[in-house]
Amino acid sequence: MKNDSIFTRLRRTLSLALTALIAATMMACEGDDKMLTELPKPDDGNGNGTTEITPDKGITLYGLVSDKEGNPLEGVVVSDGYSVVASDKKGVYQIVRDPNAKHVFISVPSGYEIPAQANFGSYQGAYQAANSVTGSSSKPYRADFTLTKLTQSDKRFLLFGLGDPQPDNSDHIQRFRTEAVPDVKKISAKYSIPQVGIALGDILGKGDAQTFTSMKRAFGETGVPFFTTIGNHDKSSVDYTGDTYRDVLGPRWYSFNRGDVHFIAMDNIIFTGTEYTGGFTDEQVAWLEKDLSFVPTDKMVILYYHIPLRDNTGYLNRKKVLDMISRYKNPILMCAHTHYFQPYHMRSHKLFERIHGGTCGYFWRSTCGGDGTPNGFMVYEIDGTKIIDTYFKASQRADDYQIRLYRGNAEFAGPYATYKYDVGADVVVANVFTSGMDGTTWKVELSEDGGKTWSVMTEMSQSYGDRWIRGYHIGVEKHPVESGTSPCYHQYQCKLKNPEATGIVVRATDSFNHAYTQTRFNESNDFTEAEGY
Repeated sequence: MKNDSIFTRLRRTLSLALTALIAATMMACEGDDKMLTELPKPDDGNGNGTTEITPDKGITLYGLVSDKEGNPLEGVVVSDGYSVVASDKKGVYQIVRDPNAKHVFISVPSGYEIPAQANFGSYQGAYQAANSVTGSSSKPYRADFTLTKLTQSDKRFLLFGLGDPQPDNSDHIQRFRTEAVPDVKKISAKYSIPQVGIALGDILGKGDAQTFTSMKRAFGETGVPFFTTIGNHDKSSVDYTGDTYRDVLGPRWYSFNRGDVHFIAMDNIIFTGTEYTGGFTDEQVAWLEKDLSFVPTDKMVILYYHIPLRDNTGYLNRKKVLDMISRYKNPILMCAHTHYFQPYHMRSHKLFERIHGGTCGYFWRSTCGGDGTPNGFMVYEIDGTKIIDTYFKASQRADDYQIRLYRGNAEFAGPYATYKYDVGADVVVANVFTSGMDGTTWKVELSEDGGKTWSVMTEMSQSYGDRWIRGYHIGVEKHPVESGTSPCYHQYQCKLKNPEATGIVVRATDSFNHAYTQTRFNESNDFTEAEGY
């Protein structure tokens, strides 16, 4: 740390109504996750709050936003995913509900606790049903929200960024619970400031509503309020529409606030039949424009979604979305999908996109991703409109484990394939796991004399890849070739002045003056780390 399958084909033929019914009421459960999904309801959801409200003519969705003492809260932004309004001085909001609206949600304001959802630990509960399940769709429906004031300022807060949890089965979910969750809890305990987490899509790899429910419980176990966004597997493995995800995990696009930061989650997975591409639907863009109309441009905006935008200008509505985001102070883009870490500086819009590797690594088949990075996640500390600290936490590893070293002639072989770092016996190669994820070029150096003098290491081409993880994933485990041929955007090399040097130390320093060091080399066929802890 710092220094201080086939079964889905049948499922896809089910009607959307049946899918929704399965998601809401029929859970084929395992273990301690046997429960029904329920939306949080501050009152009984039928308009029986203690404050009488008479909605205006034509209004079909309304309610009261108040604090826990019953005081009305003015200016709280409320949406059904189509219309966006703010509560008035009496704490009342009124919406003509869109026929497609499933939820009504608040953009949790700064200075207030993120509501927790009953029976799911700290999983966020900022949304609820937008209309009665059995009542008339045209009859006005009341949904109230109650907020609790934070006991301290949230101007400075901690953010956890998790890419692709992507479990395929209960064993994978258990690994998430026993590897990632404890690490989040451990880091959380070190800070006394407000905290929040975002999971950047592919909440499941294979599964159904029950899988979503289990992951919802797992996120709740962290003790940190967690928000999720939808990934391609969250659709293709279940219903292609995202309806099951929505029914269990909540809205597919929404916003919330912490301190001077406005967070926006969007669904950028567009399916045409069984094929998908990246982009944002017109309805989301229309919602985003309305949502941002309530956000001053001196605020910091963090937009998070699943598929990297990079400079893929053919993505639907990409430019419109980024044009809107670019008006704000220090706009940040966060995504995942690739299962490797990549800091990406866009030529268009001059925005920085943080592409997060998978918390599951290579789909829980080992303990590392295809770029050699250990399973893990990012941690960000934000103060005002600036990220003041960033670091990577490798699951179940020491906080300062950030580098893996190889000899330039190291050979990693298995019965199925052999991979070699054929860059010379007098060369040292360093995989600095998330170098650049702070937005800068890290200073990576090598010492041959135990740290007395230093030489600069140079970046290797990302296409070279990590030979060690190829040797294990492909050579030993016989996983598909793509399992170990991910590009590696954080690998460095240096030619030794003295090939016989024994006091080799590699040091990597980021923009926050975290200096990470490594002296241990992963020698030929040492796959202990990839096999397990």
